[in-house]
Amino acid sequence: MQYTIKNENISVTADAFGAELISVKHNGKEWVWQNTNGAWGGHGPLLFPVCGHCGVMVNGVAYPIKSHGFASRMEFSLVEKTETSVKFALEANAETKKVYPYDFRFTVTYALAGNTLSIGFDMENLADTPLYFACGGHESFNVDSGDLSNYELRFEKTEKLVSLIHNNGGYLTGETVDFGETDTLVLPDDFMQEGKTLIFKEVNSRKVTLAKKDGEAVLDVTFDGFCNLLLWRASNSPYVCIEPWTNLPDEADVPDIEYSQKFGVMKVEGKGKKSLVRTLTYHG
Repeated sequence: MQYTIKNENISVTADAFGAELISVKHNGKEWVWQNTNGAWGGHGPLLFPVCGHCGVMVNGVAYPIKSHGFASRMEFSLVEKTETSVKFALEANAETKKVYPYDFRFTVTYALAGNTLSIGFDMENLADTPLYFACGGHESFNVDSGDLSNYELRFEKTEKLVSLIHNNGGYLTGETVDFGETDTLVLPDDFMQEGKTLIFKEVNSRKVTLAKKDGEAVLDVTFDGFCNLLLWRASNSPYVCIEPWTNLPDEADVPDIEYSQKFGVMKVEGKGKKSLVRTLTYHG
């Protein structure tokens, strides 16, 4: 079931299936990709409890989890809804235990304030022993043209932008592409083809601004608690996904290790909770 929240500036629709962001209309403009050309049926899926192809091995047992985890393919329950906020929750069950052996409650909250949409993740450990998880966003943002080189991403800090290369299966190859040391990346239209993803590990910034090259800011994305930033789109479609992740994909042809030891996987003590918040601020 879909739920809509709104204020004087923004109307947001989210679906209880996957707790996915379906639509964001700001001053009448739709900002979320609506699959107008059939290239990609997603809108803003949530990645949990892994981002990308990341194996889950716990105490030597490998669990057959799919890429991006299972949250985007499961029904969440509605916890609370107001005019300007909606909260969904997913709890461990027999299906999740087959691929992720932890007792958890994962809550997603969408809330509006002015021109800003906040997306809150709360991971609650229901057991007495430690729990490990990773998560990320995959929100899409419509642009005016399929030529992404008309847009740039402005980082709040100067970055050494080295993108990790993945193979056709989504695993890291060990190769990289160096985009230099800069605080502004013109989106490389020639690179972002055929499902290729820009994967920037451990960026210093916790805020980026998508802008037109002529200087007009389109939106701001903040991602405190997420140290990796990925950029992706399908085909030559006029949108870009700006994706803060905690973890990274596994390396190709490398034996798997314990999930708890992987870069970006977070620990929650028994009966504890971990909270993360991202924000999307729309201009214009």
